[in-house]
Amino acid sequence: MSSDKRNISVNDYEMNIDLYSILRDIWKYAILILLLAASMSLLSYVYVGRNYHKQYESTSTFIVSSKGSNNSVYSDLSATSEMATKFSEILNSSILQKKVAKEMDMDYFPGSASAEVVNETNLLVLKVQADSPEMAFRLNKAIMNNYSVVTDQLIGNVVLDVLQKPTVPSGPVNKFQPTALMKKTFFTTIVALCGLIAILSFLKDTVRKPKEVSRKLDAKLLQTLYHEKIYKTWKARIHRKKSPVLLTNPGTSFQYVEDMKKLARKVSSKMKEKNAKTLLVASVEENEGKSTVAANLALALAEESEKVLLIDADLRKPSQYKIFGLDQEEIQQFGEVLNGNEQIDNLVTDLPKSELLLIAGSMIYPNSTEMIASPIFQKIVEFFKTKLDYIIIDTPPMSQAADAEELVDLADASILVVRQHTALVKDINETISILNSAEGTMLGCVYNDVFHGVAQTARNYGYKYAYGSGYGYGNKYGYGNHGYGYGYGYGYGYGYGSRTKKGNEDKTQESKTERQVKKDHE
Repeated sequence: MSSDKRNISVNDYEMNIDLYSILRDIWKYAILILLLAASMSLLSYVYVGRNYHKQYESTSTFIVSSKGSNNSVYSDLSATSEMATKFSEILNSSILQKKVAKEMDMDYFPGSASAEVVNETNLLVLKVQADSPEMAFRLNKAIMNNYSVVTDQLIGNVVLDVLQKPTVPSGPVNKFQPTALMKKTFFTTIVALCGLIAILSFLKDTVRKPKEVSRKLDAKLLQTLYHEKIYKTWKARIHRKKSPVLLTNPGTSFQYVEDMKKLARKVSSKMKEKNAKTLLVASVEENEGKSTVAANLALALAEESEKVLLIDADLRKPSQYKIFGLDQEEIQQFGEVLNGNEQIDNLVTDLPKSELLLIAGSMIYPNSTEMIASPIFQKIVEFFKTKLDYIIIDTPPMSQAADAEELVDLADASILVVRQHTALVKDINETISILNSAEGTMLGCVYNDVFHGVAQTARNYGYKYAYGSGYGYGNKYGYGNHGYGYGYGYGYGYGYGSRTKKGNEDKTQESKTERQVKKDHE
């Protein structure tokens, strides 16, 4: 039993170590890391500059020998080594320093002194440092005049003969060289910050891998969508020329297209089981790819000869018109219709290369929650439910506004887009609880923007060449003429024209509905 528990904990630990997620977090703060590193480097320069004091060093050299040693080299070397330690203690003793200060008519010893042995010789070098060349020279000379008073009493068996008298320093011994310190500070700061971010990233409780979805989240995994490049070349990256991640774009990878089609089939099957027509596409945080998933899901459903409407209900940050490459003049502002500032005429936009219908806008509305809750929004949805197979509603992030919660009860079903290593698990599960508590059905999660491992990348590389012209969908998205044309004739913005010819009975019923919606709007 204990062995099983140990295995579980080890596996959990391994699952939490995801190098890509850590590197992505570091890259996310790359500019901030560089700025902080540069700031610390400049601070180190200022600190060193403020505390820098020039030090000048005067040296003198002694020959050390032992009394009565008969010029034995071994005894001289031994005496020199012993003398270096004792002489350094003597130089910094209060007795000698007071004597030197008195001779120089000073209250204290304004410098420092030390003794060093020249390697494998019996030469002893006296080094005296002070704030000026003159002071260093004078201190060295004063020590030379007074050291014998102390050394004769403490180390009387050693003889010191002057080989070189004190020298006058020509320049400071401690040159101001901040470059090395600044570099060291810069790179040390980068390493420290990267380490800190890596630790915080490791401790962040997010969904890092597809196998963690079922283990951490209270919802079923519908589909995993792998990362799709928005910059296909370095030139495009430099010029910030994004390639739209759409099924209608020939540059979209084969795997992404197939995975999105799988998602569409699963969603369609589940919605038909529940007799559902309106689908809410939600996310917890911003930039989780919710709008792109909604757009492609709608395209995939429309490709299956379904009548589909996509509504951009994110009135705080509309994006569908950008995703489909539409100009603001090509669409009627959905928000203005909800506010009652514009008529409903031509509310629906026909999208090129697809039979998908779009209701969108480009304006931002701070009062979006009240607009979403208005009766006109509900009546628009209810009207199209009677005319179309599916209505896909792109909502604002659940953590950003209450708009999505207003839409939850309006939709028959919902899916949650979860981007790899973005939202916290507790926030995701809270959102799932909200979606489950609504009248509609929570179908599951779409695990989005997942980066491939080495093995997965190799597999996709094979995919690319095995399928050859798999991207060439020909006129698959052209659809020819299925009765849509450009004459939907929605009447007061709706006036939905049929794919096939309808009888007079259907037209009469349709006109009644249009008149009722117009009346309610007015």
